[in-house]
Amino acid sequence: MNLIHRHLFFGFLRNLAYTMVGALILFTLIDLLDHMGSFVDNDASASMIGRYYTYKAVWTIDTVLPIAMLMATLFTVGSMARYLELTALFAAGWSLMKVCRPLVILGVVMTLFSLAWREYVLPQANVERNKVWDVEIHGNPDRIRPTQNISLTDNDGRIYYARKYDPNSGIITGLKIFSYDGAIVTERVDAKRAEWDGEFWTLITGTRRVFEGEEEITTTFDRLTARDLTVDPKGFYRDRIRQEDMNIRQLREHIELVNRSGGDPTTALVDVQFNLAFPLVNLIVVLMGLLLASGPRKTTIASGFGWTLLISFGYYIFMNFGRSLGHTGTLPPLVAAWAGNAVYTLIYLVLFARARR
Repeated sequence: MNLIHRHLFFGFLRNLAYTMVGALILFTLIDLLDHMGSFVDNDASASMIGRYYTYKAVWTIDTVLPIAMLMATLFTVGSMARYLELTALFAAGWSLMKVCRPLVILGVVMTLFSLAWREYVLPQANVERNKVWDVEIHGNPDRIRPTQNISLTDNDGRIYYARKYDPNSGIITGLKIFSYDGAIVTERVDAKRAEWDGEFWTLITGTRRVFEGEEEITTTFDRLTARDLTVDPKGFYRDRIRQEDMNIRQLREHIELVNRSGGDPTTALVDVQFNLAFPLVNLIVVLMGLLLASGPRKTTIASGFGWTLLISFGYYIFMNFGRSLGHTGTLPPLVAAWAGNAVYTLIYLVLFARARR
């Protein structure tokens, strides 16, 4: 690494560190002010508050990393442009991409870091944060709120799919139970409701179908005490992670269970693609920042903040709007999750065609 690249590299890391630390402090203070009433009303200890914000910092890092990458790029390259360092390098025959090669490499590295962060760190941190908030601070029972579209496999090998489960009442709505012999379904039970009496499940208004070769035996029931079901209410929320907090591997397992149980995996398919698409923004904003900061208009602190707000929040709005359309089935999962990246890549190509390089 030559002197110019070292100067650019360490300047970028310094600006990135300042931005990340500032964002963590700002987000924490805003959230603390917003939740101070809850902390005081529930007599939350300093340990509870500290652990809550430690876990929330993991989410904050994931959220603000693209913003910090863009701001660090604008300030680092903008400083070189403002003091005519870029002009001198261009006159010496250096291209913009040659000068800024370390930043492009860092963009790739941070994209991979973001992908790993969302896969291995963020989901568990979100679970622990929610547990501290709901159970320790607010004193709620250690259970989740009414949950929808649950799929699970119990020790008996059956697959259970519940459209909705309310842990407060122990009632399941829209229960489907599948028994398998290898990959072949041998039995299917559908019930409009299922109630837990403390020992067994009572299935209400449903059908039981047994498959023997080409033959299907169907029986209906109004109330059926299912003494052979080994899953208890804890099985429907034990160690469960909300779908929005799942990583890619967990989402794929969830999709497989939903498919096998006859449910609709559309939202999970969208979330898989979203988790793959979102980290790429770290590289995209670096490339866009290089072009904006190296332009003929000098990047000031005010303009740097302005570009950061416009690009970053525009991206978040675009991505989450596409995600919502994907969840409703309006757009295919691939299009819904990757449309934001495609649009911003197109914007980058337009800027690149007009940039001095």
